[in-house]
Amino acid sequence: MSRVLILAFLVAGCDQDNGFSQLNKTDFFQQQRKNTVDVLLVVDNSCSMIEEQKKLATNFDSFIQYFQGADVDWQMGVITTDVDTETARGRLIGGDDEIVLVDAEGREKERVAYDHDWLVTAGQALALDPSWYSSISNDKREHWCEVGAGTPGEPNLTCGLDSEGNGADARYGEIIVTEIMADPDAVADELGEWFEVSNLDVVDWDLSGWTLLDAGRNEFTVPDGTVIAAGGSLVFARSADTAQNGGVDADVELGADFTLNNDVLILNGATEGPSEVFAELVAQGITGSGLEQGLEAARLATTDEMLAGHNAGLIREEANLTILIVSDEEDSSPDPVDDYLSGFADLKGDAAYRDHSIMSVSGVVGSDPPAFEGEPSCESSNGVADYGHRYVDAIEKTAGLVDSICEDNFAPIVAELGLTLSGLQSEFALSHYPDLDTLQVSLYASDDSDSKIRDLTLDTDYSYVEERNAIRFEYEQVPESEVYIVADYKIRSGGAQ
Repeated sequence: MSRVLILAFLVAGCDQDNGFSQLNKTDFFQQQRKNTVDVLLVVDNSCSMIEEQKKLATNFDSFIQYFQGADVDWQMGVITTDVDTETARGRLIGGDDEIVLVDAEGREKERVAYDHDWLVTAGQALALDPSWYSSISNDKREHWCEVGAGTPGEPNLTCGLDSEGNGADARYGEIIVTEIMADPDAVADELGEWFEVSNLDVVDWDLSGWTLLDAGRNEFTVPDGTVIAAGGSLVFARSADTAQNGGVDADVELGADFTLNNDVLILNGATEGPSEVFAELVAQGITGSGLEQGLEAARLATTDEMLAGHNAGLIREEANLTILIVSDEEDSSPDPVDDYLSGFADLKGDAAYRDHSIMSVSGVVGSDPPAFEGEPSCESSNGVADYGHRYVDAIEKTAGLVDSICEDNFAPIVAELGLTLSGLQSEFALSHYPDLDTLQVSLYASDDSDSKIRDLTLDTDYSYVEERNAIRFEYEQVPESEVYIVADYKIRSGGAQ
């Protein structure tokens, strides 16, 4: 700090303590500079995790709020605990989604699924070639083509494919998805996403009360009076406002209740609509293996082969690494916990064995050992969670953060982790014990005494922690990156350290 700010406060008093009089003291701090961090999020996608995935999906903003305040260079990839399914096994999730139509009686009438291998281009609608209009043909990428802005509500044009089908075939389903705009680039996703549904039957179909679903959190009920004409189509769009949605004439407005996943494997500060993409990534459904292996999945995600291929770019040489595991079961990975931790530390070099800010494991798991063997770690309205002993062991050995997956709200642990990863400091130890009636804390934008941002109020903007003789800022109060914190006070009688 420059002498400008130091001298401005030194003139207010001396720095001596004779035990008989209260003398002024001023402590100066500067908030940490920005951090660089890679986050690997491991989500349990077994049959008991649907509600927990939904809670996690709603807390992305809590997680990154400190990244923004600290100008953190961050990125995040998501995998699942499933290592039995060949298409999982540590592969980053992204570009995977489904459009499922269920009738009013609960019967599935249509399902189309696309994944990362479809290589959806931003700004390009995918249209099903008319020769392949069949419910059993529209799950194959080779039957679709990119058509620019698309022809929503109008007949699809031929794609000129090497292999043509036999035309519209309603035997396997009368209502099918025939066009998709998953990643518009002319407008934001929340305005410009849409898909088209066509009726292959010779009679009209009433879709009132039908439900649109995917494997994750999306669910939308089709409004009453929604009828699709024989041989016709309907356009379901995020927004029905043609002035904002790219000029699409929508028949049904979806709003935020049904979103389409983009082809994004690694989230970062430049990702468009990151909250929405994150929600799609973590809501992975409940069809994964019931043998949860979070540590093994993380190992597979960070092998040389995977990092040179599908997961390229996940681990940056200059970045710290945090592995965050969300699961309601114990880890069933085959190797000892220490072996996994050694492998993760090796990714970051020798310093990671000593400095846990470089590599750590955190978790939202069954965090407390049960009172009796065989009992759950915790219970909630969503069910029970087993004690994640191996996860807790990994977390404690790397000085990570842990919270119970049975909590109704994941925001506190997610926010605390975000704060920790941001590199921002939330607590500052004073040099002497203060007379609290005289304690005045102020924030400055620079080391110039004229750059004061504002004065802070004890127990409103910060708190004092007696046992550590420190001023503490809670999550929403933490000063931003490189801000100066000045604490001015009279030394408590006998309060020299």
